[in-house]
Amino acid sequence: MRERTTGTGEAPHYDLAVVGAGAVGALAAYYAVRRDPGRRVAVITHAGRGTGATRLSAGFDTPTGHNPAQRALAARSTALFDELAAALGDAGRAPVDVRWLVARENTAALDATMADGGRTRPVTGEQRALLDRTFPGLAHDDDQVLLASDPMTVGQPQWLTDRLLDEVLGRPDNTLLEGFRVTEVRRTGRRVELVAADGSRITAAKAVLAPGPWVLDGPVAAAARECEARVKKVVAFHVMTPPPPGAPALVLEDADAFLLPHRPGRHWIFSITSPDWDRGPDEPLVIDARDRELARALLARHVPGFLPHLLGGRVFSDCFAPGHLPVVATVGDDDVVMAIGGSGSGYRLAPAIAADALNLLDGRPRT
Repeated sequence: MRERTTGTGEAPHYDLAVVGAGAVGALAAYYAVRRDPGRRVAVITHAGRGTGATRLSAGFDTPTGHNPAQRALAARSTALFDELAAALGDAGRAPVDVRWLVARENTAALDATMADGGRTRPVTGEQRALLDRTFPGLAHDDDQVLLASDPMTVGQPQWLTDRLLDEVLGRPDNTLLEGFRVTEVRRTGRRVELVAADGSRITAAKAVLAPGPWVLDGPVAAAARECEARVKKVVAFHVMTPPPPGAPALVLEDADAFLLPHRPGRHWIFSITSPDWDRGPDEPLVIDARDRELARALLARHVPGFLPHLLGGRVFSDCFAPGHLPVVATVGDDDVVMAIGGSGSGYRLAPAIAADALNLLDGRPRT
């Protein structure tokens, strides 16, 4: 690892500085060296690599979107994930069958969200029997239906991030700066200077800022607030009972929740939509009574047999942007781009977000 400079000495210089070592930052750095193997890249993180939303992401990739822009991003990311798998030999993704519980009147709207143009269909008798064996007490209202879709994917966000960073750092002139909390990004002559909280600094020709949930506490805070970005708590419980072989994921579409089999941990991940906004990653974050009440109410209504197995889980923060559309834009300088607003979908949209950020820096058309 190269040393950073503190005080008035000459700061180390790179062709590209990437602030953020989560999925978006790792992909931006990876794409940068793939396009130009001679480009010297510094990846900067105030903590360790992949310590934010990426580390705790369930990795559930449903290529859907509630507007054309979201669907286009999802479709592009799916294609880019396939390209990553071909280049790396493995992108850490596996297919998972998905079943949807949705109000009958919302079926057409659900189909319209599918980025690949696919359509849901009623579950077969065999599929319903598997659902009943998998989700004890499975029940739904008379105006709701159970639907099947083509398989989707579940990935390993932390594993992929580490793999991408290993590719970047395997080149001798590239480096990872940990414990470097960037507080200011400024133009110094023909260079972009990045200054840390302790006064350390480096310079770069260009910079990508992908701070994840730390977006409102750093150099892009003002720009993020202008975009009406906010940070909220994200909660996923663990249902501590082993998923049976072939178990599908169950999406409670109208509740914005899902049950995902987590085979490495031999349990289920039960993701809910926490009502807690404006909760940053540096605050004490816990699963509280409101979260548990919401989770228990959903299980009592749809999968009561899981209630005795609802225990702890994972809690973190993420940056949400209006319309759940990521924001990729220059920040006061054509050579500085922010990539923010994963809105709980940062992993599944990360390839498209990172590619757009790098295209903007490199003067390439954004797709």
